[in-house]
Amino acid sequence: MTDERRRAIARLSASIAANLPEDVAREAAAALAAGLSATAVYETILQSYLFVGFPRTIEAFFAAKPLLERHGGIPAAPEPPSPAEWTARGESLCREIYGRHYEKLVDTMRAFSPDLAAWMILEGYGKTLSRPALTPVERETGVLAILTVTRMWRQLRSHTIGTVNVGGTRAIARAAIEAARPWAGDDCIREALDTTGLAEAT
Repeated sequence: MTDERRRAIARLSASIAANLPEDVAREAAAALAAGLSATAVYETILQSYLFVGFPRTIEAFFAAKPLLERHGGIPAAPEPPSPAEWTARGESLCREIYGRHYEKLVDTMRAFSPDLAAWMILEGYGKTLSRPALTPVERETGVLAILTVTRMWRQLRSHTIGTVNVGGTRAIARAAIEAARPWAGDDCIREALDTTGLAEAT
């Protein structure tokens, strides 16, 4: 796992969040040049639906489709449905990301939506974020960039901690946030670093 590879994931994810198809196509190509496989590029785009919804993710796939097709990045079939396995995978990954805050997170989510709490584990962490081709740190890198562009500060703080919990560092988290600068702007990056306490992280 290299800094260049993580930066490419963050930049691609930020361009998806900004909904700029030409940028998505360019950053997808740059990610391949940085050493990502076409499958890893596909996974970076796919996971974005959790954070920016189906419309932006669909547009991102339109932008990247020619490149993914040329490099064999589009799978022949989806992963077979396995709700029990997804739930088990999701609980394991979510616990790893949130550490001692896991139970509080789940209780908070259940308090305002038992459905969303269940979907978060099954669909978010199980079906999507625990898929292969990207490591947990690499996936968090993309998530941090998206949350920066969309200014989701509460989730950004949580996923900054999660990046460290799954084997990353504060410097890696800061680099992911700063990689979103072309799409987020200087003021947003400054606020993101202040919000996460990463302004001095090196």
